[in-house]
Amino acid sequence: MDRKNRIVTEDEDKEREDDHIKGALQKCGYPDWSIKKVKDQMAKPKSKKERKKKDDSNKSKGLVVVPYVEGVSERISRVFKTYNIATAMKPHCTLRNLLVHPKDKREPHNSTDVIYSIPCKNCNSAYIGETGRKFGKRLDEHKTEAEKIGDNIKTRATRKASQYVIHKSAITDHVVENNHVIDWDEAKIVGKESNRYKRWIKEAITIRKRGNTMNRDEGQYNLSHIFDDLA
Repeated sequence: MDRKNRIVTEDEDKEREDDHIKGALQKCGYPDWSIKKVKDQMAKPKSKKERKKKDDSNKSKGLVVVPYVEGVSERISRVFKTYNIATAMKPHCTLRNLLVHPKDKREPHNSTDVIYSIPCKNCNSAYIGETGRKFGKRLDEHKTEAEKIGDNIKTRATRKASQYVIHKSAITDHVVENNHVIDWDEAKIVGKESNRYKRWIKEAITIRKRGNTMNRDEGQYNLSHIFDDLA
């Protein structure tokens, strides 16, 4: 009936539409009094309080801009929509990103605010980490501990005893437990992010995408499984 009032303009057409709707509802078992009650409610003007409540419920609570990833962005948009939060999509790869490089390239080891990968020479596993400091400095810290512990293990007995020691780095755990060698020369930066919180999120996504890692956990950020399609 509300649709009839909004679309039909002529009074004669409205009466015919009323008769049609009433007949259809009666065939479905609706009594005349229920149809009349609805019509009376629609004819009664809504109070200012009711109108304000309806406007507030439909009012958007803000806008969130997310990079478009097929199959994921649509789900995120539906979740935000249930809370009256609008979403806008942006491409994560643009012509500007591909073509414009105004600054001189920096040596990787001097780069800061990075997500990095350190592979193993003996298996397909890799360690995924993040740091706000220079990548080279963090790499040296990993290398110093792993090689120091590895050099001190001379026998099976010392290796077994070392397995029960809690080391600073999961890389050292991998070296001790598997007697593997880390490929330090192939360590590389896989992402950059100056915002620490966003960098934690990117680290968690990289760990989940990589799958086979030396990491003890899934990173600093507890990533929701809504992002599993990124893997």
